Amino acid sequence: MKYTVLHGAKANCGDFYIRDAAINLLTTLTDASKDDLQLVEIVRNNLSEETISTIAETEVAFLAGGPGYRQAFYPDTYPAMQDLLDVTTVVPLGPGWKGQNERTYKFTEKSSEILQNIANQSNVPYLGARDLPTVRILRNHDLPAKLTGCPGWYYQGETPPTPQFDHAGSVQNIITSSPPKYDVRHLVQWFTLIRALENEFPRADLTLAFHRSESNAAFRPVIGLPTKTPTWRNNAAAVIYGLIIQYATYQEHETWDIPADSTYGDRYADTDLHVGYRVHAHIPSLASGTPSFLLQIDGRGTGVSESLGTPADVRSDLGRAKAVNGLVQNIDRNFDDGFSDFQAVSENIKDSYDRMEDLIATVVS
Repeated sequence: MKYTVLHGAKANCGDFYIRDAAINLLTTLTDASKDDLQLVEIVRNNLSEETISTIAETEVAFLAGGPGYRQAFYPDTYPAMQDLLDVTTVVPLGPGWKGQNERTYKFTEKSSEILQNIANQSNVPYLGARDLPTVRILRNHDLPAKLTGCPGWYYQGETPPTPQFDHAGSVQNIITSSPPKYDVRHLVQWFTLIRALENEFPRADLTLAFHRSESNAAFRPVIGLPTKTPTWRNNAAAVIYGLIIQYATYQEHETWDIPADSTYGDRYADTDLHVGYRVHAHIPSLASGTPSFLLQIDGRGTGVSESLGTPADVRSDLGRAKAVNGLVQNIDRNFDDGFSDFQAVSENIKDSYDRMEDLIATVVS
């Protein structure tokens, strides 16, 4: 059997992580090899007739994940979706929502119609959803949905790994992941977090991780070159990036510009602790048993935290100092009591994996 993997991997390493995790899932849970999988970048991409024809020759087109269930799902996010439905079966594996308030989250009329068409396909039992808020949103639109989790939860592609939050002894390596690019408020908060981690773990090696390689362009305003979008806010944020990187260099912290591929997840699996803003730092950490504490910026973070069962996470909008202090208190408490806030993670991963396996098996049978 041949299948298509529809993905959004362009520049963000998290999107590559999702894409490659979906490949691992399909080669594990079906008879397909990697050579049997056609990869098609679909987000905001109008596909050529030639590409549509090649997709038509495969049995199923699996939509990998990411924040794909946007309010403007069609035609804004997936302009080629109707063309795909005309030639093959489309199965969402585990996309999620992107927003702040699920109660007011409404799909556009065109989006609702095409999502209903996806759900009405004869061999699709339900729509896969990354997190519990996404499940509730889909069901509120009368769409059948189950929590299948993000493919990234199962990156190894076999039985889901069992996180073991029993890190004894001193913390030697910490990674802190950056907030979104050109976000002035969260960049200032991140610097406060960096200082707090230095105070909390003075003997640990601290790495600053940039998920979109932001530090490469951090000094552009400093040397008189504009940022990609030369606004006051973006230039101010870029200056703050530069100051943070200068500070990190002075303190002999590593700055890690993560390339646009999926291999970065291995490093999160091998570190002693992750603390930061990136959901796709949080996921590979938790899925491999690395303690991870997330500053939640929007519904992507809150949704993953609720679904995996990590109440130790904190919303970033509590304020710069209050959010950082709350996160540090959670870290202290969990290191003292054997990571009590993480005891449900392994079972939640296993439960959602079972639903992911059921969805794939039903579609390809």
